[in-house]
Amino acid sequence: MKNYRKLMKTRTFIVGLLSLLTLPTFIACDDDDFTYYTDMATVENEDGRLILQSDNCGELIPENPGLLASFDADNENQRIIAAFNFIDKDNRSNYGVELYDIYRVLTKDVYQMSADDETKNDSIGNDPIVINRIMTSPKHINFYFMVRGNHSDIKHFINLITVGDNAEPDADGTLHMEFRHNNEGDHPRFTQWGWAAFPLESIPGYSEGKTKRLSIKVNEGNNVETIITYDLENDNETQNNQNAKMYSISDFSNTKTK
Repeated sequence: MKNYRKLMKTRTFIVGLLSLLTLPTFIACDDDDFTYYTDMATVENEDGRLILQSDNCGELIPENPGLLASFDADNENQRIIAAFNFIDKDNRSNYGVELYDIYRVLTKDVYQMSADDETKNDSIGNDPIVINRIMTSPKHINFYFMVRGNHSDIKHFINLITVGDNAEPDADGTLHMEFRHNNEGDHPRFTQWGWAAFPLESIPGYSEGKTKRLSIKVNEGNNVETIITYDLENDNETQNNQNAKMYSISDFSNTKTK
């Protein structure tokens, strides 16, 4: 086993226990006490019409899809967190919604990096980042993370990667990965939060059924390197019900990511 000079910690994220992260505002899709709802969703283009495949409310049809374009969130398979209300509040089966606000979730493929690619390794960086929460949706794995920054115009570079020979899962189905961050020279003054989503099919071995779990190395700063284990095979029904109560757009900073 490789010895690290840094302090090593291990964490296991178990589906159904992720509600340890609490946000100040709880807004659920199935709670009539609230005047609007929030959910994470994937943007899809259906014969020229933009629809939202939400994680907890099913298919939603925005009456004002132009708001997606204003957030640069109108691309196919783009992940978002949407604040919305149903047009027909007495009959939500119509699926028509009015969008109030959008948080654009960084959406990109897993990157497979060669072990000897020093240029790319420098570009991806290894600045401190903390993963607060991981969840899976039908087509994506989603990370709620914390970084430090100061200038909102600087885009922080966020990646989920494999390195070298770790591009394939081992014999027990574990894929070894790294969650990496490059602050692009931003001064680490304030704590800031964000979401990033990666298509499940971009995870090596996932589509073939060979990757069962992820072992993700994270540099949390202060000489602390954490290994997070995430099981891809657990039932996520309970998790999704909890996730609907965990989104609030006002909780996210204006940190830009790429």
